[in-house]
Amino acid sequence: MAKSKISTIIFSTVGAIMFMSLSNVASAKTVNEIIKEYYPIYNKAQQCQGIIANNGSRIDEDVYLKSGYCIKIDRQLEVKTKQGKRLYVVVIGEVSFNKEGGNDSGSHADTGLVGMFVLKPQDSGWEVEYANPVMNAGASGGGLKDWKLIQVAPDIWGFINIHSDSHGSMSFSEYLLLAPDHKSGKIIKSHIGGKSTFSNTPTAPSGCSKDRKVEYCTLLKAKLNIDKTTLINGFYPLEITVNGHEYNYNGSEKKTYNNQVYTIKYEPKKGYQAPKNYPLQ
Repeated sequence: MAKSKISTIIFSTVGAIMFMSLSNVASAKTVNEIIKEYYPIYNKAQQCQGIIANNGSRIDEDVYLKSGYCIKIDRQLEVKTKQGKRLYVVVIGEVSFNKEGGNDSGSHADTGLVGMFVLKPQDSGWEVEYANPVMNAGASGGGLKDWKLIQVAPDIWGFINIHSDSHGSMSFSEYLLLAPDHKSGKIIKSHIGGKSTFSNTPTAPSGCSKDRKVEYCTLLKAKLNIDKTTLINGFYPLEITVNGHEYNYNGSEKKTYNNQVYTIKYEPKKGYQAPKNYPLQ
């Protein structure tokens, strides 16, 4: 009788160990398996993995139109941290199908999609440490390509790119920086203005020069650098150098920026925040 009980206990313990081992193996995933979990729709017409998400076109204060995005990996790079290796992954998506599954190429008003993941090792695969699968980035429904990985803190990296768009006599670009935020446990997207060209005279869409008699004209450009000599809130601050000018209606100078340097500090849970006097808001 005693032997039977001992055998049962041993069998149960072995079974529990086997179950735990199999469970750990099951939780280890490849990058593609993780991507499919976050972008669960397979579109047969486009033969792509994707998702239905807000496309940036707003029809009311809190109501956005939605589109189907085909997803692909733009970058996946491994880095070494004090906590061990991490895999930084950024995916991009472009408007490709509608809610019914049919083809859709989007419009100028639609944005592309970007998603970012930080993965940590799990057995022979990966598990998600940080994720933000759906963010708007890119013009005319297209995803921004060729994201670059940069170090934004002693043990934190992020992806950076430039988003540009034009509307009539106005064009602009901005730096987009995606990075994990320890305080919120999320990926935060920061916007930093990089270039602005504006004229409210339709016949001079890019005529930001002194010889054009436009009513108002702006031409500003910014260059971004990372200051790795100091830390603010655990992150390296950004140094933005601005050059350019603004002119009023008679072509005379209104304001000039000559290598004007601004410090962009990181704020926990908010990302990099430009100061109020930054001209490219």
